[in-house]
Amino acid sequence: MGSHRRGAVYQMLTIHKCRKLVGADCDLTDKELEQLRNQFYCLASLALEERDRQKKFLKVNGSVIDRHAVEERAAIIEFEGNVSRDKAERDAVALALENDHLN
Repeated sequence: MGSHRRGAVYQMLTIHKCRKLVGADCDLTDKELEQLRNQFYCLASLALEERDRQKKFLKVNGSVIDRHAVEERAAIIEFEGNVSRDKAERDAVALALENDHLN
């Protein structure tokens, strides 16, 4: 059985492997251990989705801006302006903050 996350399939630990991890003194039935394993996979999937969601945004001086838009604008500034990536990123963030304050 596999666990799904955004189209990817990950091999879940077998019940036998789970038993080894929890130790010999675990008195859960196979069914209970399977349910616990499934709940942990679900929790992990939710945590990873939240992490990915938060990576989509930058928080700068109290403003939240779209990371993808900043990176795209930085690439254009770097190429068109023939400036370093670092300077292009700073300029892109400044422009995004300026636009955010205008809205």
